[in-house]
Amino acid sequence: MEDGGSDSSGSESDVIGSDEVWLGNNAFSSSSDEDEGNENDGTPVNLREVFSFDWSEGSDFVPDQHDFRPNRSGTTRDWPCNDEARESAFFRAFIDEEVMSYIAEKTNRYNSWVSQHMDFISPFSRIRNWEATTVRELFVFLALMLIMPLCKKHVLQHYWRNDALISTPLFSKYMPRDRFLLLLSFLHFSDNENPNKEDRIWKVRGFVLDMIVYTGTNIDIPVVHKKDPIGMSGAIVKKMMADYLGRGHILYTDNWYTSPALCQFLHDNKTGSCGTVRANRKFMPKFNGNKTRVENPSSSDTPDSEEEARPHHERSRKRRKTELFIQNITMLNAYNLWLVKKNIDPSKKPKLREFVYNVAYQLLEDFGEPTTNIKGRRPNPMPDRIIDAYSRHYPVHTEMANGKKKPRDCYVCKHTTRRQKKRTRVVIICNECNIGLCIVGCFRDYHTLKNF
Repeated sequence: MEDGGSDSSGSESDVIGSDEVWLGNNAFSSSSDEDEGNENDGTPVNLREVFSFDWSEGSDFVPDQHDFRPNRSGTTRDWPCNDEARESAFFRAFIDEEVMSYIAEKTNRYNSWVSQHMDFISPFSRIRNWEATTVRELFVFLALMLIMPLCKKHVLQHYWRNDALISTPLFSKYMPRDRFLLLLSFLHFSDNENPNKEDRIWKVRGFVLDMIVYTGTNIDIPVVHKKDPIGMSGAIVKKMMADYLGRGHILYTDNWYTSPALCQFLHDNKTGSCGTVRANRKFMPKFNGNKTRVENPSSSDTPDSEEEARPHHERSRKRRKTELFIQNITMLNAYNLWLVKKNIDPSKKPKLREFVYNVAYQLLEDFGEPTTNIKGRRPNPMPDRIIDAYSRHYPVHTEMANGKKKPRDCYVCKHTTRRQKKRTRVVIICNECNIGLCIVGCFRDYHTLKNF
């Protein structure tokens, strides 16, 4: 959800200025049928008689969880990834070859559209060097975009610098700088020949379930009475969650949205809530003593905000392209499903950044073809699993389950093109590729042959 402005629900004037609250829109009604007909007639009533909290010390607090209703929620039988699938497979379940083919088509078409509508193109412009992009190239482009926040630079072009102090040769290895910048300029998700100017997100509408874009008006946001304790930020949550209430979902919010009033509303509608909160929110308890900073429970060195996690060159442009926001949401969804399918102990789960690293590396392995800046030489067509086979790839045992090593299918035996395919269960995996391999023959073939 995009807020795009300052929070009005956290102020004294927006939430409540006295002990009265406006219940004209039945802000705290339950979703159950038994509460029908109990709506307030719009008369201001005393807040403490209707809505209050009894705060207590909560070191042993255990939240009440609502029963989850999986119908029309979660994965289905058609979900393509099992518990042995690699991280990139979960990501590609959302952004697959079909999606990338669509993006490639729109990107190529946008380049043609620009070329036709520009009055003058400099003979030195990179646009003149455009070659139609492909699905494979876009996956490599995406992988490089994923890696950038993991090794942040102040200037985008610095990812291709040869300076020994800041050199990251991976980028120039897989894509020339000018080609990357050209793709970034023309990356498109829609057809400019048929724009829908009334839709603020028409360029990415086909990839978004729902989104509210702040435009300086309240056209898309329900009108909120200034006495309504749920506030403007809560009204946004109510609108976007309308179709998902009562199913036992858990909604995670940041401190622009989280408030006791919103949490109560969600709880009354059989929806869990979790998030950071501002200490001065209405109905929050009074805290005594020194404030203690609570680190992110999943990572002690995770940036405190999405903006901090962005490289400087991205933050300076007020969020580079909505498409990248969609990419981040997709990655988080893939990560969460991967954790569920792998049944990983929450106390031992890898950090999100480790998952992103593995996705990016596997995409480069599957789609990347290392290039060279030396003129007159052909690019090396070998995948990374072969080029770096003896520097980072070595066999390790699978994880333990019920006192035994958990078996996996041998990837080579299952996908070979040189002999009859078969299913072989093994307890050896490549530490880098994270796939099962027979220690004799298959491990060697996978890391030495392009077509095994």
